[in-house]
Amino acid sequence: MRLRTAVVRSYLVTMNLRSTLFILLAACLTAAGFAQPASVTFRPALIDTFASSYSYSGAGDFKRGTTKIDGISLSRFEFSAAGRIPIAEGTLFTPGLAYTSTTIETPDNTPLPKTVQEFSANLGVRGLLSKEWAYLVALRPGLYGDFQKIGTKSFNAPLFLASFYVPNSYITWIFGITANAFNHHPVLPVLGLRLKLAPDLQLDVGFPRTGLSYALNSDLTLRGGLSAFGGNYRITKDLGSPAPGVQSLNNTYFDVTEIRGGIGATYKIASNLELEGDFGYTIMRRFEFPDRNYRLRGDNVTWVSLALNTRF
Repeated sequence: MRLRTAVVRSYLVTMNLRSTLFILLAACLTAAGFAQPASVTFRPALIDTFASSYSYSGAGDFKRGTTKIDGISLSRFEFSAAGRIPIAEGTLFTPGLAYTSTTIETPDNTPLPKTVQEFSANLGVRGLLSKEWAYLVALRPGLYGDFQKIGTKSFNAPLFLASFYVPNSYITWIFGITANAFNHHPVLPVLGLRLKLAPDLQLDVGFPRTGLSYALNSDLTLRGGLSAFGGNYRITKDLGSPAPGVQSLNNTYFDVTEIRGGIGATYKIASNLELEGDFGYTIMRRFEFPDRNYRLRGDNVTWVSLALNTRF
């Protein structure tokens, strides 16, 4: 049986870039959580945060050999809610829900799904092992697919295990592994780094954002670098055979990948409300059915995203 990643900020050691893009999504955000004062991190809240975002990457051509599909664009809406519940001294249970819908605007009779979606629960436990060490266990069970036929084949439960070493207030190291049954490489290691270069300047090496951020003031933070976009899904609809010698694209896995370069900003509208905006240009776009050895590579295009986050 095949075994086949998402939540945190930092760097990694990898065998395959597409397979590791979403490992660091988990590593980076958790690093931020453990960097907070304990009085904030461990306060109880059944619902602690809401986050919503919209992202769009422009129309571009995708190719496989001499075959070309014109004008494919992507748009995504995401929503999540999370809480924090102390279960022991220095230990938190972090439940949550997440929904993502990605629309693929493509010409008719194209061997691609029109939409892929995720509806998942976030089940995490995190805590402190010592003054310098912390840990995270995060499971994200849910449905990941085209939602044409909702059943057990679309069920996945990506797992992230990590430890965090914080020797001082300037540096955070992340060590861990991920397991994702829908990923072409089911188990991968994680190594991450976050470094404070100055009181207002921070370097993150890893995904989802690799680059520099600068706090211009208490309300406005600017950033630039690379970011990851995509996901791993189960396709239940029969999309037909896209090319001679390629098995029918039915009951198989589908990967969406973009790597984006760009700049952005986070503006604090109120003490518990933030608006984020980012834009730039992709440096890699790809659709892949790894079980069918069918891959489409896309031309690079402009992209933009907006997000609204609130913490109670």
